[in-house]
Parts: sequence; structure tokens; C-alpha cells
Amino acid sequence: MIEERDSIIFDLDGTLWDASETVVRAFNDSIVEIGFDINLNALDIRNFSGMKMGDIFAQHFNFVPKEKLQNFETIYSTREKKYLNESGGRLFPKVRETLEKLSKTHRLFIVSNCLSGYIESFLDYYDLNPYFEDFECFGNRGLPKDENIQLIVTRNDLQNPVYVGDTIWDKESSEKAGVDFIYATYGFGKIDNAEFQIGNFEDLLKY
Repeated sequence: MIEERDSIIFDLDGTLWDASETVVRAFNDSIVEIGFDINLNALDIRNFSGMKMGDIFAQHFNFVPKEKLQNFETIYSTREKKYLNESGGRLFPKVRETLEKLSKTHRLFIVSNCLSGYIESFLDYYDLNPYFEDFECFGNRGLPKDENIQLIVTRNDLQNPVYVGDTIWDKESSEKAGVDFIYATYGFGKIDNAEFQIGNFEDLLKY
């Protein structure tokens, strides 16, 4: 399957790395800063991974008064960038080696529902910039993932791309964008009806 593709677009969280331990610190410290004593854990972060940030704030932080929400988002965004630059996240096994091999035969991209700067933090922390041509995220334009996938396809004149992700939102976004989907079963989400799947990252080399 992969041999027929000219390009691979990746989700980030739950597909390329797990930064939940770092992200939960940013959330918890931001919550304390605005005067609340509520602690999330890394599992909470994994459970809402893949959602648009606006939906995350609205659904999982509804205890924050509306008048404080924008300030909370600003505080969190600042802390997220700082903590990621300091601590990063955990690459899934064989990601670097597999990306190096894939980049010799396919054009590689990232589309995520994260805030602006998050993908850059990932690429810089692990020095992975050479493997990726372009990326897009919700934080840049406020677009849903399916439109950002389409944007990457159009902007880079991709002919036959595939999207690799780990959540049902990834699968639905791929379908809306008209792009085939590969389910990363090792990630955070659960999908029952994915036609193509990988049990670990290096399995991409077998397609």
C-alpha cells in the first residue's frame, strides 16, 4: 500500500510521540495560576488527545469562568511551549529510524489539532526538521483537521497521500479530506473498523 503513495501525513500525539506527562504539567500549573486546585493526570491528556484545542477548553475546563478562559488559554499556551522546549515528550520506538528511511522514498508531513508552536517544539526537540517538508495545525488558522489535511495536499501538490493517526477523529478527518487512513494501534485512541493498521511505527515500512 505505502509503495503506491507519494506522501505520508502524520498526526503527532499518539502517533509520533507521547508528550502527555509534559502537557499535563503545563495544564495543572496553569490551573493553579488562575486560582483553582484541580489536578489532571497524563491519562486525562491522552483521552482528549486529538480534539481541537477550543473543544478541549470548552468541554474539559468548563470550571473556568468565561471571563477567565481567554487568560487561561494564554497562560497555558505559554507554559506549554516553555515546558515542551525544556522536557519534550517521548518518541515512540523506532520513529527516528523509520522516518529517515521513509523520507528517502516519500514526502513527509504533519497535521495536528494542536496550538501554534507545538509541532515546531516537537521537531526542534528531536531535530527532526530535515525529514518533514511542511506541517499545519489548528492553532495557525483555526481550521478543523480535515481542512488542514486538504490544505497540506493542495499546498504541496500531493498526488496520492495517506494519513497516519490513532484516534477516531483522525479517521473521520481523513475520510472528510478524501485521504486514505492508517490506524496506529499503539496510540491513545480506539478504532474498531480501520481497514489499514500498524502495531508499531516501523510497520509502515512493510506496507
